[in-house]
Amino acid sequence: MNQSIAAKLVGAEYDVFDNFFTTILTDITSITTDLEQEPLSVAKNWLERVCHFNVPHGKKIRGLLVPIFVRSLVKCPSTEKMTQAYTLGWCVEILQASSLIADDVMDKSKLRRGKPCWYLVDDLGTDAVNDSFLLEHIMYQLIRKHFKTTSYYTDILDIFLQITHKTILGQCLDIQTGRNMRFEEYTMERYEAIVKYKTSFYTFYLPIAIAATISNVQNTKLMNILETLAISIGHLFQILDDYLDCYGSKTKTGKIGTDIQNGKCSWLFVRAKELCSKKQLAELCYNYGHDDEAKIAHVVEIYEAVKIPAHVSEFMKHMKASNLRLIHKLENEDLIILFKQLLEMVTEGLN
Repeated sequence: MNQSIAAKLVGAEYDVFDNFFTTILTDITSITTDLEQEPLSVAKNWLERVCHFNVPHGKKIRGLLVPIFVRSLVKCPSTEKMTQAYTLGWCVEILQASSLIADDVMDKSKLRRGKPCWYLVDDLGTDAVNDSFLLEHIMYQLIRKHFKTTSYYTDILDIFLQITHKTILGQCLDIQTGRNMRFEEYTMERYEAIVKYKTSFYTFYLPIAIAATISNVQNTKLMNILETLAISIGHLFQILDDYLDCYGSKTKTGKIGTDIQNGKCSWLFVRAKELCSKKQLAELCYNYGHDDEAKIAHVVEIYEAVKIPAHVSEFMKHMKASNLRLIHKLENEDLIILFKQLLEMVTEGLN
C-alpha cells in the first residue's frame, strides 16, 4: 500500500481506531464471563489468544472505512455515533480475520501479515477452522451487546448475514473452479463473478453499507451508486492482489503467493489465456496448478512473454478512469474526495 495515499485516506482516524481495539478486547472478556468457570475457561483463554494473534495486525482498511464513511455522511457526528462506528469497524476486522484463517487453511498458505499462518502455529492444522468459527460468532455477540436496543439492530445483522452469505458463495465458486481445473471455464465472466462475491461485497460494500445504516441514509439513488463503486473498486483491488501474488515481494505483501500452484482463476491467468499463442496456451495449461518450482517459473515466463504486467497496468488505468466518472456523479463533496482517495490507494498499489 502506498503509505502517503493511505495516510490521506485514514488521516488521524487510524490511531483512534487502532487504540479502540483494547475496548473491543474488554468487551469480548465481558461477553465471555460465563465461561470463566472450569472447564469452559480453557475456551475463553483460547479465544483471547486467537483474537490477539489474528485480529489487530492487518492494514485495517476495511474496518477504518466504517468511521471514515460515517464522517463523510454525517455532519459533526456525535461521540456516541463514532463509538458505534469504531465498534462496527472492528466487527468487520474480526470477520476478516475469521475468513483469513479459513482461507489460509484451504490455500495451504505459509505466511500471513509477515507471520506464519495461524493453522501453522503450534501445529494447529485443521483445528484452526474452529477458531474461524469462534471469531465469527464473537463478532455477532459484540453486535448484540452494543446494538440490540437500537432501531437498526436487525438492519446491521441483516447486512452482515447477507454479505457473509455472498462471500461464502464466492469462496465456494473460487474453490470449485480451482478444484476442477477445467481451464476452459477460466473466463473473465467466471473471474468477475468470483471477485464480486468473494471480495468486493465484504471488502468495500460491507463497511460502506454499515456506515450508511447507522448514519440513517435513506437515499436509494445514492446507495445504488455507492454499491456500484464498491463492487468496481473491489474488482480493482482483487486484480492488484492477483498481480502481487505473482510479482509482489514477501516484504511488501507479508505473504507468499500461491495462486499459480493452487490453480486459481486469477486475472493474470485468464488474461494470459486470451493473449497466448496455441503453443504458449498448451504450455500454460500444462504447467499451471502444480506445486513444482520449475512449472511455476515456466508459468511466470509465459506471463512475461505476453506482457501481463503491462496489461494489468493498462486495464487498471481504464477502470480507474471509469470509476472517476461515476464518482463525480455523487453530490456529496466529502464522498467525492473520499472515493478519489480510496481509488488512488488501490491503483497506486501497483507501483
